Amino acid sequence: MARERRPMWPLALVLVCVPPLVFSACGSSGGSGGGGGSSGNGGSGGGGGSFWDGGPDAPTEQPKALLDIYPLDLWAQFLPQNEMQMTVTQDGAPVYTTGSPVVTVPLVNAGAIQIDLSAPEHEPLSAIVSYDGGSGLDGAVLLAGAAAAGQGLSLAHEMRDINGVSVPVHSVFLGLRHKWFSAEGRPARRGNQVTFLQDGEQAWGSVAQDLKAAKNRIMAATWWWQSDFELYRDPQNHPYQTQNERWPNTILGILEQSPAEKRILVGQFWSQDSILAWMTTDSKLKAYAEAPGDGFEFMGQANETKGQFHFALTPFTFGDRVRSTFTETQNEQFDQEAQITSTVPERDVDLTLWPVSLQTQAASFHQKFMVIDDELAYIGGMNLKEVDWDTSKHLVFEPRRMLFDATQADRLAVVNKEQLPDQGPRKDYMVRIDGPAAQDAADIFHERWQHQLDSKVDYSENSTPFTVKRDIPERPNGIQMQVTATLPQPFWEHAIAETWFNAVNQAENYIYIEDQYFRVPMLNEAIEARMQAKPNLRLIVITKPINEYADPGCVWTYKSHELFKNKFGSRYMMLQLRAFDTVEVSFAIDETESRFADMDVHAKMLIVDDKFMSVGSCNKNNRGIVYEGELNVAVLDAAWVHSARQQIFANMLPAGTQPTDDVATWWKQFQNAAAWNDGVYSAWDAEGGDINLNGAPLPDMYTPKGFVYSLNFGPPSDCLFESVGPDMTLY
Repeated sequence: MARERRPMWPLALVLVCVPPLVFSACGSSGGSGGGGGSSGNGGSGGGGGSFWDGGPDAPTEQPKALLDIYPLDLWAQFLPQNEMQMTVTQDGAPVYTTGSPVVTVPLVNAGAIQIDLSAPEHEPLSAIVSYDGGSGLDGAVLLAGAAAAGQGLSLAHEMRDINGVSVPVHSVFLGLRHKWFSAEGRPARRGNQVTFLQDGEQAWGSVAQDLKAAKNRIMAATWWWQSDFELYRDPQNHPYQTQNERWPNTILGILEQSPAEKRILVGQFWSQDSILAWMTTDSKLKAYAEAPGDGFEFMGQANETKGQFHFALTPFTFGDRVRSTFTETQNEQFDQEAQITSTVPERDVDLTLWPVSLQTQAASFHQKFMVIDDELAYIGGMNLKEVDWDTSKHLVFEPRRMLFDATQADRLAVVNKEQLPDQGPRKDYMVRIDGPAAQDAADIFHERWQHQLDSKVDYSENSTPFTVKRDIPERPNGIQMQVTATLPQPFWEHAIAETWFNAVNQAENYIYIEDQYFRVPMLNEAIEARMQAKPNLRLIVITKPINEYADPGCVWTYKSHELFKNKFGSRYMMLQLRAFDTVEVSFAIDETESRFADMDVHAKMLIVDDKFMSVGSCNKNNRGIVYEGELNVAVLDAAWVHSARQQIFANMLPAGTQPTDDVATWWKQFQNAAAWNDGVYSAWDAEGGDINLNGAPLPDMYTPKGFVYSLNFGPPSDCLFESVGPDMTLY
């Protein structure tokens, strides 16, 4: 947000108290605490005259210049005054300061002004401004402290009119680098109401309510679109409802009734508007795209990344962020400064490493998100696709997982356990964001949308530009979070990768991964190094089985499992999820048959130490953090993440499992649950999947508890399909 510099209050009014040991609205002699406002506008020419009336605690001698100190984070946002600690000294002695949130130091004598700034979960920063005692714009220079590498540090100069006197003002901007959030990415914004949503029933039900309430604007991006995808499915009446009765709860049915303007982006395969473009959408949506001026716009978007390239995050200059945020600095003279680089490892990427010699496009825009009326966003792992709906009960026989055009007879057959539903059980997550961070989801949509307009893709002639709403107010009791993306060229953004590497490098107790895939060699190296450095650090992975005969990512998945199993043994655990039910078969000798259903773990979840969560569309494969179009949410809030983690565990573990924050205890709970369920699975297998109960209740030895089971991959040599390159594992 751009900020205008406020005029300086007459100093006689603000410098009236005895200086405490911390910064305050009055003056101080250094210490810790907040920051302060700036000192006026404009001006030119030299010094001279009387402009400084600082009261009894201020320097008695007229300053020759002023030093403004901006205590910021690396995105040029002010640090919260109740969290930061800052001390200012000159040649080792405390100095007089005034103002908040910009702190002003009157410069009287030549010397070295040292500023030490710190805040929780940020890297500390020390900087020295050397002042020559004069009144020229070149009278102050910045000497970076030992901790300044990779931090934000800018110095600017201007002549400013204060009480009719032209005074040289030197402004130093200190930007603390966050230990968890991405430095390259969009700001980690405070004041967001963030709701964790588990599985399709809860997530899509919430989306449906907010879409129906939308008044102005709806933006939606998805990897796959089906107009008849039902967001809300009545738990009692759904099997008995006709298509006409269910249509108003489909994504298109809801949008058709909305007064808001609608813009839809859907991923495409192979290349832009190719012969395969039809695969990911349908004629109903295209009909709206073909009608100009109806307020319902659609464009497809392909990710045409291919070939060979070098992967490295783009460096940036902190001063550019300062000038963008504080528009009053546009005319100030900024000293030259070094670019800030990422700690994410670089690599050469080769997308030609197929089993046969072939150059083709395999990338996509995999993002799944919505922005509703500018200030509300949904980000998650679910597409608007038939497979992306389930309840948290994950029933084997769930009639609401039938295709839209399934007959009532087929739905009732599922109710009566006479046939399985069209779709199996599925695990996934979504996050609802109400607050300032919604603008970043909108901004990503805007970048993609404008690129398609400029490229004149199909249906762009009927699509219109828009602007992103800024200055969204913080919500009471909101939390800090960051909307993180992977974007290919020409956008080139990799905030997801940076948050993941940061989080792994901060891990102390546990790393929890729940994901469709576990084949991200880049991150494996970081996890391995951290687990070697931290002997108590544990890794738990929940994923799904691999098809050894057809999945080209099999080798890299098995290599990942082999690495951690061999190196860390009991500190590593891999699990899968299964649903279970029984059916009664009256005509058979053994009348009770088991029905196990492997759960499609479609989640993209990373949790570290009950403090940090990253969740969204990005899978644990290299492509997701290098060149695929992805969107995640990164949250660093102990209370919020702790609550979400407990919700996830409670859904997976046996009913009645005692919630605990002790890693060793819940680790054992997972081990015990998996061991029990493995035994149940083996017992059924030994019976050929059916037993004769003669009407008796199902014995414990045949009753699973919770959803977790062991998953133990074999050696990579078990994979029949020759591996593709490590950056090419498919979606």
